[in-house]
Amino acid sequence: MSPLRRARLDARAARLFGGPAQDAWTGLLDTVRSGEPTCRREGRTDPFAGMASDPERAAVFDEAMADWTKQVAVAAAAAYDFSRFRAIVDVGGGNGTLLAGILAKTPGPRGIVFDQPHVAARAQARLAELGVADRCTAVGGDFFKEVPQGGDAYVLKHVIHDWDDARAVEILGSCRRAMSAEAKLLIIEGVYPPRIDQSPASQGAAANDVNMLVCTGGRQRSEPEFRALYDDAGFTLTQIVPTPPLQTRVIEGVPR
Repeated sequence: MSPLRRARLDARAARLFGGPAQDAWTGLLDTVRSGEPTCRREGRTDPFAGMASDPERAAVFDEAMADWTKQVAVAAAAAYDFSRFRAIVDVGGGNGTLLAGILAKTPGPRGIVFDQPHVAARAQARLAELGVADRCTAVGGDFFKEVPQGGDAYVLKHVIHDWDDARAVEILGSCRRAMSAEAKLLIIEGVYPPRIDQSPASQGAAANDVNMLVCTGGRQRSEPEFRALYDDAGFTLTQIVPTPPLQTRVIEGVPR
């Protein structure tokens, strides 16, 4: 990566983690004491709801997430065979960067980016900008209620770690109801190591775990915790595929 590219990535990360999106950290002490994130203590159940009425904050979030997601898309497409699928549904897919990246590396499938209506509107423009609008569309809705049917792969990248187990099972349950018996569930995110040491990977996992607790009430999960989550939502976890050089994993499951 060029120094200029790295500088741009660092600047966008600084705007995200040093800006209003991280105001929740001012309540760290209360969160640690109560186990509840700032948004819930303020009476908000959706930690992302404020972005619908704050375009500037949404743009900062989109830019930072897109930079990271481009790397995840390349690594995931290299590590996991997406070519077997005809239709991929990216649940909570944001502005479409992940699915656009996967489709660019995998010529066969078509795709649907599914997210809240105001996010889907931004995603449709982004898909056109990235040159995949002929193979991919954006659909708005509520993933706690239902997700688009007809996919043979349902991808959730850094979505489930935003939520506690009960809400995560609701999201996965929506996917389960939309899926055929042959479809695959693919969660793409980090897996909490069995033991935390002084390695950068361990420290990164622990830091992200605390960040999820503070900002959303979510959590990072270990392999046994993912297996239990899949079981509760009606899935069987079939394999966990590393995505080097990143610390994310493709966590595959099938309906029971």
